[in-house]
Amino acid sequence: MNIPLTNRSLVAALLLSVALSACTEPTTRPVPDPTPPSGSVPGTTQGYITGRAVNEQGVALPGVEVVADNTMAYDSNEIAVTDAQGHYRIDVRNAPFTFNVTATKTLQYQGAAIRVDLMPDTPEIVPGGVGGVRNFTFKPKPPTQADPYGSLGCVFVEREAGHFEVDPAQVTLTLTPVGTLADGTTGHVRTTRLVMSGSGWVAANVMWGTYTVTASMNGQPLEVRRRIGGMETYEWGASYTGGFTRDYNAIRPNMYLELRTPRP
Repeated sequence: MNIPLTNRSLVAALLLSVALSACTEPTTRPVPDPTPPSGSVPGTTQGYITGRAVNEQGVALPGVEVVADNTMAYDSNEIAVTDAQGHYRIDVRNAPFTFNVTATKTLQYQGAAIRVDLMPDTPEIVPGGVGGVRNFTFKPKPPTQADPYGSLGCVFVEREAGHFEVDPAQVTLTLTPVGTLADGTTGHVRTTRLVMSGSGWVAANVMWGTYTVTASMNGQPLEVRRRIGGMETYEWGASYTGGFTRDYNAIRPNMYLELRTPRP
């Protein structure tokens, strides 16, 4: 079949166009993944503060309140509560500030709510927009010379008024838990020496609950009783069994005891 000249020219142009398009690279190229921003924290979700709260045995603690406090503005913070596995997450993607992160567990003891700070794995601040990991452990705060009271209950000890044969620096207390303590555990027997504080001789970081307490000085047993308050009187004995009270206008419940050498 004969094709007119004008038609033959059109067909040739179409064939040339197809050939050229087959040899030309596409105008749309794959876009590479963006470079991660500098300062991103490995192992975290960018822009979030994350972490976990556990006890000293590594068991997850649900219901712990975690506060990311904005260091640039007063009373401006973000709050989260740990889930059943002890995890939390706080969104700081759009917060161009730094945050001090703390965690608090609330214990119930004799109808009172007692807030106890958890110990962070690091006290460093966390940058907003970047985020970071802050894990917490529910364990006693180590007493220091400046703060000998720790973060739990205290057992304050005095010798019997008017008698000086007991040297508190040489006294050893043994505290045996009775029943369940405020943290839900049965605790363990604790033997401890006393430390001098601004409020007298004290054994610090005792979990709130009921204990049977015995005392000795240089290996010799002492008599013990609850410290007298007001018009109340308590019997001396080889041991004392009781709990913590808010005597003497204390902020938290404490135990108050008196010691003496045995009477004939």
